[in-house]
Amino acid sequence: MAQRILFPKKVTREELNSLVDKAADLIRTAVDYKFILVLLFLKRLNDLWKVEKLQAKERLIKEAGLSEKEAEEEAEKETFHTFNIPKEYLWDEITEDVKNLPEKLATAISEIAKLNKELQGVINRVDFLEFARNQENRELLRQLIELFNRYDLGGEEVSPDILGDAYEHILMRFAPEKAKEGEIYTPREVIKLMVEILDPKPGESVYDPCCGSGGMLILSHLHVAEKYGKEETKRLFLFGQERNPEIYAICWMNLLLHDIRNANIANGDTLDYPRFKEDARLKKFDVVIANIPWNQDGYGEERLKKADLSDRFSFGSPPNNSADWAWIQHMLASAKDNGRVGLVVDNGCLFRGGAEKN
Repeated sequence: MAQRILFPKKVTREELNSLVDKAADLIRTAVDYKFILVLLFLKRLNDLWKVEKLQAKERLIKEAGLSEKEAEEEAEKETFHTFNIPKEYLWDEITEDVKNLPEKLATAISEIAKLNKELQGVINRVDFLEFARNQENRELLRQLIELFNRYDLGGEEVSPDILGDAYEHILMRFAPEKAKEGEIYTPREVIKLMVEILDPKPGESVYDPCCGSGGMLILSHLHVAEKYGKEETKRLFLFGQERNPEIYAICWMNLLLHDIRNANIANGDTLDYPRFKEDARLKKFDVVIANIPWNQDGYGEERLKKADLSDRFSFGSPPNNSADWAWIQHMLASAKDNGRVGLVVDNGCLFRGGAEKN
């Protein structure tokens, strides 16, 4: 059995960052960092569910006059919870039997995804069964569970900001090695500067065509919350598209941990198949923001001619070894006439010759 702490303490920002650092140290040479992200997300769902149950139970006893037993059963129903999680798939239940831990995790994740539309194709991207084929990895998984058992990630004390910061902390820690595989992590300071310049406002739309883990969208949300109040974020409309299905899943988890549930995120190749359209034309946005994939190859003239809505590239096609100007044209075409566009690019794309210069 994994070590169980009966009354885990509420976690602080520093403690949670320390926790994920310890988790990262455990799996540094053994497994992809995405396992930590999924476990953090799953633990948060579990602890939030328990808090919601307790609050519902107290209300049902006080306001509806139910007995403690009746209120206990009623408070477990879906209507009282942010996410629908049957009792048998709660964290405490699935981590009790360490011998069958990978199997129970896989089953719980699959079932929770089926029951919650927001989580379909998100939490079930990571294969715990495949990971656990190696006996050493089973032991690593047990140690990871024990780490997460130390703290309670539910309740008002554990704000979305604290959880979101921990998520970003993991992404930042693994950024150098993931960059070698083509994954891009944009420093938070760079995003914050871009968002302050573009200044998204309530009632506007923000679009990131290569949204990665969602940093641009999240900082836009936080900008509006800080400047206009949290209630006004309901009138900020976030859109993003991400080609990599695993990064798409990370983006959704990142948004949900920040308590952002009104975003519209699509999975697919933006240059080939942009997902946001209106009347068979490219949808227009108030703010378009991105850190584009620098020097991306394979998007030459022949491919872009076959792309959906190819009139986006009216200024011409980039060379096959760098799609920088295809991305820039797509972003300009996606902006309203009075829209604002901000992006991070390689300096070189501004000084190249040939087709790009023209």
